[in-house]
Amino acid sequence: MSDVLSNDARNLYAKMREFPSSKLFGQEEIETASGVNKKSVYMDLLQELIDHKFIKVSRTGDELKFQAVAEEEAKKVSSMTDDEAMIYSYIENSGREGIWTKTIKAKTNLHQHIVQKCLKSLENNRYIKSIKSVKHPTRKIYMLYNLQPSIDVTGGPWFTDSELDTEFIDTLVEVCWRFIVAKTIYIQNPESEDYDSSSNPLQTSHHNHHRGVDLDQIVDYINSSNITSVELGINDIRSLCDVLIYDDRIEEVGGNQENSGIFRATWQSIIDKGNTVFQNNYQTISEAVDKECLDYLQSNQSNFSIFQYKSTIQDLQDSEDLVYLDSWMNE
Repeated sequence: MSDVLSNDARNLYAKMREFPSSKLFGQEEIETASGVNKKSVYMDLLQELIDHKFIKVSRTGDELKFQAVAEEEAKKVSSMTDDEAMIYSYIENSGREGIWTKTIKAKTNLHQHIVQKCLKSLENNRYIKSIKSVKHPTRKIYMLYNLQPSIDVTGGPWFTDSELDTEFIDTLVEVCWRFIVAKTIYIQNPESEDYDSSSNPLQTSHHNHHRGVDLDQIVDYINSSNITSVELGINDIRSLCDVLIYDDRIEEVGGNQENSGIFRATWQSIIDKGNTVFQNNYQTISEAVDKECLDYLQSNQSNFSIFQYKSTIQDLQDSEDLVYLDSWMNE
């Protein structure tokens, strides 16, 4: 910087850099920072900084504003051609949303060939990058190389290469449901909420003393279990829970502003899953029932068991002996 700026311009730039990079200076603030009372003098200093790309000029209403640029950024822009610098400024102003090539052409009023040449040069120097938008998959959009696209552009964690990753979503939905099931059924201590996977074969519903699983617990579990390399936020997990609620696999049993959702698994969802956790668990049953009942359960396993929710009663041998209640009442 010392090779291209005068001492006064360098001092003014240093004063402006003492403030946050987003600070916009008015002319009076520039006059104060420069320490020069004569307008023509500090305006010459401003022009020197603008010419060497150390200051960007913008307009707020009817007033011009000046913003100091980092020295590395100034050197980068100074190395560009005028057309490249103009295109780069529009891409920079687009932020994390990016800008469409057709919009760049319309704003710069440059020929298509020149626009493409400048974009290629900027991209080769890793000043910008092209991205895909889930909203506009056919458009070529550019943004600064060091920025990450917004969720509106990428679609969030549910999209991979601008395509909805249904397999990833289904996997996470199942993981969330299993975690809620484990916390709903196997809870042992309502105060500490400790749980293990040892099943109670006589249990036919979740514990009434269990308040449920809140969103924070699910978020912590998902992010700490290395299931995904993408860190999911509370809104992402809420979306997965909404899917489970819609499918009647969990129910929301509470929530407030501080805790936006408390959930428990529905018993029907456990039954629909096949309930293999409780099936054929006779060793645990023997601790809960006497030997006579246990013998009955084992001997009648082929016909029907309340512990096999998917089993059915076999049809009777002679269907002619069946008497239906409505026909009997009408006799």
